[in-house]
Amino acid sequence: MATDDRHRDPMRPVLLALLAFIPAFGADIKVTPNEAVDIAQEGKVVARFMMAHDVSTPAKRLETYKPYLHVFDPSGTLRLTKGPGFNFTHHRGIMLGFAKINVDGKTYDRWHMTGGDQVVTAIIAKTDSFTASIDWQGAGAAAKPILREERVFTFTKPAAPFYLGIEMKTTLKPDQGEAKIDGDPEHAGAQFRPSEKIDGTKTTYVYPGKDVLIHKVRDLTWVAEVFTVEGKTFTALLLNHPSNPKDTAFSAYRDYGRFGAFPKGVATPEAPFKLHYQWLVAEGDVRDPAAFQQAYNAFAGTDAPTPAVTVMLAEQPKPKAKSPAKK
Repeated sequence: MATDDRHRDPMRPVLLALLAFIPAFGADIKVTPNEAVDIAQEGKVVARFMMAHDVSTPAKRLETYKPYLHVFDPSGTLRLTKGPGFNFTHHRGIMLGFAKINVDGKTYDRWHMTGGDQVVTAIIAKTDSFTASIDWQGAGAAAKPILREERVFTFTKPAAPFYLGIEMKTTLKPDQGEAKIDGDPEHAGAQFRPSEKIDGTKTTYVYPGKDVLIHKVRDLTWVAEVFTVEGKTFTALLLNHPSNPKDTAFSAYRDYGRFGAFPKGVATPEAPFKLHYQWLVAEGDVRDPAAFQQAYNAFAGTDAPTPAVTVMLAEQPKPKAKSPAKK
């Protein structure tokens, strides 16, 4: 949706650094300044980075206070991920955020986006990737950013059964001092949120390892989710690079499908907080541990054998208590 630049945040450059249309390996990348980056395969948009930022009204700000990546099916017609609104409006596509960021004795919530936004200030596109420069605001637009981020997405067309590969490498750092980056598995980290039209009764997770207790386990190499949107089933696989912070927890049990990794750490100008993940997306119900492990080995440069797995139907909401009958 087009927006009026006259009402945008005055701290944000109106023209982002970009290359308008770049043929990529297996993908075409098209940048619409201040709006979105489209990633197409064979003429079909399979991913879209949403980066508009409009503070002209509270409703516009709510809609555009963080960037995120939408994912589509191979035809480009079915949106698999959620945008603004509906339950948990801050849950959007492939996203990155942290509910507890401590800088100079103050704590900021850049998961729910309380009192500040994540603002894309530049896009640089290459043959198969793009880099987004993102300011994580302090207490309002006029405040100095608490963190500056360089988020790099690289897109591939992987081997079957997957049709789309999305690699994300990012660095977060303050201009000075240190930032303590924290939260909890439900409200922090790199997360994938399926569409609001998901059928939560069918959402299923696959973990590497026997009898995995997902609420307690740490540092999983991968997690897969099988989910159904508008009657069609897909599988999303998250790969956790071995260079990521240790003691990473995972949220991968919700019926509405938000799942991902929760790392925490400290960032300084000299030692940024670095993260590295890849998502692979497939049509259909893929519960193939060998395919998952093979993908992880290629991503991480390892040669681990196929593990036993734990398959778990998503935790379902508890039935609402019935009101006592009136006498």
